[in-house]
Amino acid sequence: VLEFFNQMETGAIRRHDGKPFKSGRDYMKVFIAFWHWYQKRDPKATDITKYLSPDVPTKSEFVYFTVDELRRVAAQAKLFYRALMWFLFDSGIRSPTELMSVRVRDLSFIQNSEAFELNIREEYAKTFGRKIKLRLCSDILREHIRGMQPEAILFSGDWKTIKTYIKRVFIKTLGDRDTKGGKRTGEVRPYDFRHSSACYWLTRYKKEAGFKYRFGWKENQMIHYYTNFLGMEDPIIEQDI
Repeated sequence: VLEFFNQMETGAIRRHDGKPFKSGRDYMKVFIAFWHWYQKRDPKATDITKYLSPDVPTKSEFVYFTVDELRRVAAQAKLFYRALMWFLFDSGIRSPTELMSVRVRDLSFIQNSEAFELNIREEYAKTFGRKIKLRLCSDILREHIRGMQPEAILFSGDWKTIKTYIKRVFIKTLGDRDTKGGKRTGEVRPYDFRHSSACYWLTRYKKEAGFKYRFGWKENQMIHYYTNFLGMEDPIIEQDI
């Protein structure tokens, strides 16, 4: 099974028209869902999907932008979208699966601080529940939630409209240009905020465990992916020894 999906990704297995698959990871997710259903039907069936990683993107699958570029884009957006974009980038939360379940009550102030801590609850977390500190978006969040009830969804709205607005404001501010990720700015999606957030936080966490916890990962595979994407290398020199 692993070999099959690897060949689909590398182009060894192609579509009926001879073109490579662009959505191999979507097929992978469908197969994983099917196999887990099959395991419930047949208790003797082992989990042959444990080495499949549909959430690990390839280098060309996302638009990469920096915090300074986000600052420029967000300045051009309406309050709702400005708060949303900073929240996505700061938290690295999965969207829309986890994002659309967060309520105002899931925010609480860090002790002796005006910054928020976000409680991504177990019942809607894709992997596991976690509490993370919001160091970049707390100021704009306080403005966004003013007057909202505790049970209100933090960011509610039509998902298609949200995606269209984000694409438009990125093009308006940065132009429709190629990024390090190999895609154009006009193709930015809300999920690309999670990737760019991971690139931002990777060099700021002192321990891998904290970085994995923030993003809800159980394995180290994603750390290796972003390390490779950013072109990081061993900085040790002889004088350091």
